[in-house]
Amino acid sequence: MNYDSSTSLTTGLGCNKDFKRVVTISLLFIVITTNMFSQEKGFKAGIMFGAVASQVDGDMLMGYNKGGLQAGIFLTNKINKTNGFSIEMKFIQKGSFVNHQDSINPANNRYYKLRLNYIEVPFLYNLYLKKKFMLEVGAGFAYLISSREDKDGNGSMPPNPEFKKFDFPFVFGVCYFPWEKFHLDFRYSYSMVAIRDHPAHQTFYFNRGQYNNLLSFGMYLML
Repeated sequence: MNYDSSTSLTTGLGCNKDFKRVVTISLLFIVITTNMFSQEKGFKAGIMFGAVASQVDGDMLMGYNKGGLQAGIFLTNKINKTNGFSIEMKFIQKGSFVNHQDSINPANNRYYKLRLNYIEVPFLYNLYLKKKFMLEVGAGFAYLISSREDKDGNGSMPPNPEFKKFDFPFVFGVCYFPWEKFHLDFRYSYSMVAIRDHPAHQTFYFNRGQYNNLLSFGMYLML
């Protein structure tokens, strides 16, 4: 699995006006929602951090080989013993990666790396189970703040064709609470609409283009 140690929130994004707008809106969201809800009965705020393993369905590659990071804030409300809901705002890295080297037949060598950086806001229903477990299901939206594509290992370029600015992921996860204010999250996410069209806008039944497909692990701490 390949991790992007060089892709932080600010690396390569200083001149991206859309990124600056999203960061400004995100900061306002953090301040306003935390002040509004963290003091209300039942609402709790926290921070999260984790890792991502992703692929892009429709790019003719296979495997969750593209590693990345995720980090952000969340608000959660446990309504009763079994039901609750939560909302998150986080930076998350998605994409696709393959590096196949064939020493016998170099013609079969293949390198491809796609980096997609999003600001994502999932809305989740939480079902609390016995023995410190919780199921979560929901959907959300994500805004693409940067994208880079390396098709041959000779350097990354802006993707061609470009990716759509918005992604709408479906989310399903399982959580484990070793402590009351800390839990581990194992999550699956898949785009509900295509993030990029196929060449020449080809479609194949329900396959309308390319889709983010990822597994993630997160650590959540309530403040």
